[in-house]
Amino acid sequence: MMKHTFNSYRQRGAALITSLIILLVLTVLGVSAMNTSSLEELMAGNLRDQNLSFQAAEAALRDGERDIASWGGMPPTPTSDGTNRGLYILDSFGSFESAAYNTSVWNNGTTYGTNTGVAISNLGDVQTLPIYLIEEQDFIAKDASFKSQVQKDGAFYYRVTTRGVGISTNAVSVIQSTTARRFK
Repeated sequence: MMKHTFNSYRQRGAALITSLIILLVLTVLGVSAMNTSSLEELMAGNLRDQNLSFQAAEAALRDGERDIASWGGMPPTPTSDGTNRGLYILDSFGSFESAAYNTSVWNNGTTYGTNTGVAISNLGDVQTLPIYLIEEQDFIAKDASFKSQVQKDGAFYYRVTTRGVGISTNAVSVIQSTTARRFK
């Protein structure tokens, strides 16, 4: 009778070590997937917040343009403090690049719907209502005659600058447009 010797010393724990290595790899993959998912969720939330702030600024831009369109007859005279229907002299706040994110500048702005009576809708829970500033940029007469210059027969150009805030105060969008209006 032949006796088989089994070398059990060499095989002890080999299956355990292999399974532990596989479990370690699966754990690393699972943690990595969770981190990626959490990061993607944060990015999506930030994108939504930024989108809401942009939509609020865009709504204020349209409101400012409606405000200009509602001026009947001759346009209001721009002032350095905006006391005449919220119309400012161009660059009343200094260079736009330095003033755009200065909150004290926006304390002088017109809140969305103030002059037009339009209610804001479908913007979700924005932190504050958007604000706009209107500055008179230029007047271009319809022709070179003195009469056109004196009677202000031509197009007035206005710069509308808006500021919208998203769900958090960290998401701020500032946009501008230039619009023209004839009053004659």
